[in-house]
Parts: sequence; structure tokens; C-alpha cells
Amino acid sequence: MQTEAFCQSTSDELSAKLASTCRDKNVPAMAVVLISSEGIVQADCFGVRKRGTTDRVSLSDRFPIGSNTKSMTATLAGVLVDANKIEWTTTIGDVWPNATDKDIHPKLKSVTLDQLLTHQSGLPTNISDLSPSAWAAFFEEKQSAPLERRRMLKVVLGSAPTNPQGKYHYSNLGYAIASAMLETRAKESYESLMQKHLFAPLDMRSADFRTLASAKRLRAPILWGHQADGTPVDPRTVGAENPSVYAAAGTVNISIEDYAKYAHWHLKGKPEPVLKSQATFDHLHLPQVEQSPSGAKYGGGWICLDTPFGPALNHAGSNTNTFSLIWVLPESNFAAIVCTNTGEPQAFPACDEMVSYLMTKYAKVQKNNATDASSAADMEVAPERLVGRYQLNPNFIFDVKLEGQRLLVGITNQPTQQVFADSPTKWSYRSVKAQLEFHLRSNGPAYALTLHQNGIAQRAKRISK
Repeated sequence: MQTEAFCQSTSDELSAKLASTCRDKNVPAMAVVLISSEGIVQADCFGVRKRGTTDRVSLSDRFPIGSNTKSMTATLAGVLVDANKIEWTTTIGDVWPNATDKDIHPKLKSVTLDQLLTHQSGLPTNISDLSPSAWAAFFEEKQSAPLERRRMLKVVLGSAPTNPQGKYHYSNLGYAIASAMLETRAKESYESLMQKHLFAPLDMRSADFRTLASAKRLRAPILWGHQADGTPVDPRTVGAENPSVYAAAGTVNISIEDYAKYAHWHLKGKPEPVLKSQATFDHLHLPQVEQSPSGAKYGGGWICLDTPFGPALNHAGSNTNTFSLIWVLPESNFAAIVCTNTGEPQAFPACDEMVSYLMTKYAKVQKNNATDASSAADMEVAPERLVGRYQLNPNFIFDVKLEGQRLLVGITNQPTQQVFADSPTKWSYRSVKAQLEFHLRSNGPAYALTLHQNGIAQRAKRISK
């Protein structure tokens, strides 16, 4: 589906919701797309490319998607698996068999490609955890990306894993190593492989890997990011994007409509035109390791979880000055992507609110999974299941406790207050007009809550204590 360069609404209702969310959450700009198995259903954008200007955002603007790049990297791994150039069980030691124990720590030699792609390698989160100075030097990008990754291997592989192997620990570094494995086996750069085997088959013409050199060539109009304090970030400057060594972990920049083509491919559930086998396609969506106390698991660059709308794939990405969110619900024939050009604390709540709006309006509750608010009110729910901590954003956490028969809710930097049951899953304050709606599955604790206040619904996910 083609749209005008300067965003024209395909839905008055969506346009109004998008505009109100941008204003209420105070984000510079947002772009949103709704996808079904037929393709793009609706796409829209609102706001400005840089806070404080009147330069309107466009659907053709390329948003950085950060860690949402990871599922694309896992998909490329699947391409090479289908081509018999690598296996999910191929280890770091298999790819570089002549490396000594000094080159590759013995405990890392047995780490598999699958473990790297599902954050089970035991590696630290980032290169900076091992060497801040080395990490800073990668931003200079003095060599080609493949050579930068070779340099990265020398910096990191000689060190012992810092976390338990076989357990989930999010690692950008793991994806960087995985990309080096892929290009070593394919004898071609990771970036070239991605263009050839993913971007081209799906006609994602705007997709590219932002490097310092390509950023310096950008010409107006340019989409700016914004730091956590709201300061605009010129994308042509050092540090505006992750360095090229981290391409596989998160340097893709893409228009939201081209990104929708990727979501559409995953939604349809068939391997063509990217992969050859259904087994390889399905492996990408296989939940492999416990990712959170809520029951979510991690697959090939996807967070996999059960919802009232059926099994879901989702992920969030940020380069610290932008934010993107993607959801794919195959059984509900629904996918949605929201991007914003800020890394401020309100970025996630803004994107999450837009996805929740689209999900509530367009996704169909699956009868076998209808254990969320729509059916939870019909269940007997022990208040103990509601107890826990729920994060709305990094600076806003609900702390729900039970004292006797009283359900008490503390909020970051605010006094604890009692809430009162309207139903087993909906509890209201008496001092303010606000209601908390808890989301449950058939068993276990609530995995999220939604704050309903002033006509706005904001979801907070359960976090560990």
C-alpha cells in the first residue's frame, strides 16, 4: 500500500488517537501501522521530526528500531541453516576451530548459535561491561563493520562468561558474536547477507544499517532522536546510533511501512520468500527460555507469551534516543508497530498505549485463551494473585501488597493507598478517580495491570522483586 510522503490519515479515529497520545504523553512524534494477513490495514503518523520545530514527521522517515533488529538477525541465521551453512547447534568453537583457549575461553567454545540468539550464552549484556574503553573506541568506526566485529571477538571471547549459561540474560554482545559466526560461515558480510536474503525478498527498500559514515551523508529532512531528558540528538553525530559492531543487535533504520512488510511475513506464518522450510520458520517462534516471572519466554529475537488473543510475539527496541514496539498475534490475524523519536521515560507508555488501543479494537479474543479481564471477572480470583510489582515506566512502579483483607498499592514517590474491589480483577481508589485492572491467565499471579484514569488506559507489566 502506498501513502503520501507527508502523512495523510487512513482513519480519522486512528489519527485522532495518535494525536491525543502524542500530546498527552508529550512525545515529539509517533508513527503507527496496523497489519493483517492481507497487508497494511492502516498507517499514520503525527508530530515533528525535532522537538521545538514545525518540521512534520512523514511515513517515509526511517525510524531506528534498536533491538527489534534481533529477530531479523535470527531470521538470517535461519536462512543460513536452510542453506546448510550453519546449524542452530553450531558452537563458537565449531566456527573457529583453530582458536586457542586464550583466544576463546573454554566455557565459551561450547556456546551454540541458538544460545546466542536466545540470550543463554552467559555473556554480559554489552562490550562495555568487559571494557568501557574498548566500547568507546568502537564508536569511531575506523574499519569496515566485519573488521570491527573481528576486533570485538579479540576483545571479548577470551573472558569467561559472567552469567549462568543456559539461563536468560539479555546480551547485545551475544548477537554481535552470532553475526560474526554467520558472516564467517557464509564468507560474506552480515550487512550484505541481510540485504540479499531479508530486505530484498520482502521489498524493504528503506531498510539500512546506520553507520557513522552513512549518517554523515544524511540530508534534510532528517528525523532527530531525543535523549532521556528530552534533548534533541542530531543523527549525524557520534553516539546517535549504536556502532556498526552492534549491527545485529540493533542498528536497522527503516520506514514504518517497510517494517510492516516484515511483520506481515511473520504474521502469515509461511517461510516463503525468505526461508525454505517451515521447520526453520517455526523455530524462530519457538519459546526456548524463561524470560520473566510473568511466564513470557524468549525465542529467536522474540518475546513469546500467551495472551487472550492467542500466542503473541513482541519486542521493544531503543538506541536510547528512540523507541519502537512490535506485536504479532497470528491467531487473531493482527500485527501492529509503533515507533517514536524519543528515548524519554514516556516513550514506552506512549507506544504501549497505541498498541493496546489497536489490539483492543481489532484483535479477536480467542475463546481458549480468554482469561484476561474479559473473562477473569467470572472467575474466583484470590487477592493474593494480584500482589506484586508492576512497571509502567522506569520511574513509575506500582507495588501491590495484601495486608489481611486490604489490598494496598504504593506508587514510586507517592504514599501507599488502599484500593477497593469493583470485581475480582478491578479495584478502585477512593481518593482519586482511578481504577486498576489486573490481567490474569487461568493460573498464577497477574502478569500486568492497567491504570484507567482520565479516560486513558496505561498498562504496567509485572516485574521481579
